[in-house]
Amino acid sequence: MPDPSPRQNPTRITRRDWPGILAPPYLLFLLFFQSRAGRVPFLFLAGLGFLAFACALGSYLLARRDSDILPRRGFLMVWGGVAAMELHAFVPSVGRSRAVPAALFFGIGYALPAICSVPLILGTGAWLVAITRPAGWFAEEVYSVAAMAMLAGGAGIAVRRGIRRKPREGDGMRDAIRRSRSMILPWEEPNPGGKRSSGDATQDSILLRRDQELKEGVLRALESLPPLINAAHVGYLASPGTPGKAAHEGFLVSRGEKNPREFSVPDTYVPVRETAVFVRPFFEDGPEAGRYAPWGKVSGTLPTGIAAVPVFREGVVEGAILAIREEEGPWREPVLPLLELTAYFVGREIERVRTLHREERYLLREDWYHQMVRNMAQVGTDDNRDADGPLPTRRERVYAEAVAQVRRQVGADRVLLVGSSDDGQKGWITWEETEEGTRRSDRAELLGGSYVGWVIRTGTQRIFTGTQGPPRSQGVLPPAWERSGETSHLVLPVSGSGGFRGAVVCVSGGERRFLRQHAEVVRDITEVMQMGLSHAGHLETLARKASTDGLTGLLNRRAFLEKLSEELTRLDGRHPCAVVMLDVDHFKRINDSYGHPFGDEVLRKIAGVLGKAVRRGDAAGRYGGEEFVLYLHMADPSYAGEAAERFRRMIRQIRFLHQGHEVVVTASLGAACAPLHGNTAEELIKRADEALYLSKQGGRDRVTVWSATR
Repeated sequence: MPDPSPRQNPTRITRRDWPGILAPPYLLFLLFFQSRAGRVPFLFLAGLGFLAFACALGSYLLARRDSDILPRRGFLMVWGGVAAMELHAFVPSVGRSRAVPAALFFGIGYALPAICSVPLILGTGAWLVAITRPAGWFAEEVYSVAAMAMLAGGAGIAVRRGIRRKPREGDGMRDAIRRSRSMILPWEEPNPGGKRSSGDATQDSILLRRDQELKEGVLRALESLPPLINAAHVGYLASPGTPGKAAHEGFLVSRGEKNPREFSVPDTYVPVRETAVFVRPFFEDGPEAGRYAPWGKVSGTLPTGIAAVPVFREGVVEGAILAIREEEGPWREPVLPLLELTAYFVGREIERVRTLHREERYLLREDWYHQMVRNMAQVGTDDNRDADGPLPTRRERVYAEAVAQVRRQVGADRVLLVGSSDDGQKGWITWEETEEGTRRSDRAELLGGSYVGWVIRTGTQRIFTGTQGPPRSQGVLPPAWERSGETSHLVLPVSGSGGFRGAVVCVSGGERRFLRQHAEVVRDITEVMQMGLSHAGHLETLARKASTDGLTGLLNRRAFLEKLSEELTRLDGRHPCAVVMLDVDHFKRINDSYGHPFGDEVLRKIAGVLGKAVRRGDAAGRYGGEEFVLYLHMADPSYAGEAAERFRRMIRQIRFLHQGHEVVVTASLGAACAPLHGNTAEELIKRADEALYLSKQGGRDRVTVWSATR
């Protein structure tokens, strides 16, 4: 089954391909002004418009080159056609040659399907006729352009259809890989809707080699059957490896022919259905066997006998051995026992080849495993960006890498990384990836009534095949996370030194999509994820130590100034904000009288009050010594003064005890606001410090808001 195409976002398509979308309005602009301006002004406007677009297009291509993104060919071809149409309309020698309509109409018919190319050819021809101002609707221009549109466009459509009828080499290769996957990797569909890598190509080549080896082994088991049982054809039909595929495919050995041939039957074909669904042999002899002829082109005679038996491997039906007799007379040997013996050897050959292929895949896994480790080690870089910008945190980069690898290696339609509380009763979606994209949700759901919660609490993995069986007492996922059509689940607990507790849930449609080896792959990925989380936590600790004051735990001076500059740049003078400077009154006297340990305790308690008193979006930092600084978001001078007064009263109410005696500590504060008092961090700090100096001059233990009139 071909990989499903990912859904396209119209907004993203418009933003990405806007140069191509501008072509139709530009042509309408030419047509509109052609009848309202003289030829010289009109040619000047046309050239000026095309020159402006060429400049914009050049900057666009340079931007894409700087982003390491290849330019899209679509809009380049569109504007190449626009330039050719202008040459036809405005250069008489080119217009008389009719070279542009011939090449353009043929290219449109060849490049686009008929449902799109026919209206486009008609519209292009009408534009060429209208822009050149023919003498009338029966002028030579109209006839020639119409004839050229029919001939060249029809030729392009005919060539396109002829080429599409021929099977391409790439299509044949993909079809061979699909058949090989059905034989060797049943119920697996790796990398759905994702990009293919060099690792996929390597796995495909190994898969084709093992498929050929399996085919040769099955053929050796089948070649001796036709003369033994007096059968005209003996074949092996594999069960559909892709869920939802309604056909059994395999190959056929015919008596008197050297080479086997591929063939398939629908899942409604009775002999194979009896073996695959009801798991029992099928036998029909005599004229009644003619009703079960599986094909009409292989032989002109109807079958006189048909027999089929299932092929088992580990209790699972892998396919069927089918024998067809076309001659009159009985079977020479007991057919069903011989077919069952052959089915045993075929099943053993399938198991051998699959074991070898699993070992090869394990060796190949080392490549992407080490690549994942390298990606986890790079979470500390600032240039780790996706198409929409940087991921918010280092931990989310680790989550995104791990979930993407799980979905890629296991072939799930949807992968959820579920975080949970310590008791496993509540959980939330830490990260989720589907064909539509990624998301996370902090909304907690109860896990007690689902198997996810049971897996987290017991630490035991579970695989749900989606096959018919006794009804489950509880759902695999909470109802809010379930989707219709999803039947197969792989649930694996996650816990360890990385700090993440929860589970990985792989979800897919169809039956038997997940096997034990998939759980092993997911477990390897989660171990690397925990290593990445530990690494991210170490980096966060280092960053926190570099940006916080060691004594108070608030932002240090450098980190606060960076935060203030970022906020001022983001607000850009459109919204007010404030900076408040705070200085502990007579702090040197406190150190001299009660000792430096008591002074440190005073600073810690004041910092604790300030850190709890600021709102979400505000910031508090230690500016140096006994000075503190605060950033107040969306604060005008009135609010800044009220907030500073509240901080002053809170500090005065703190109880400081030294050897059983209470010590009263006060603070002086000064405030300045942007954009009224300044637009840069340096200006605001300077104004707030001047206001603080005025508070100290006025007697301390007070608040002053800076004003230019002072």
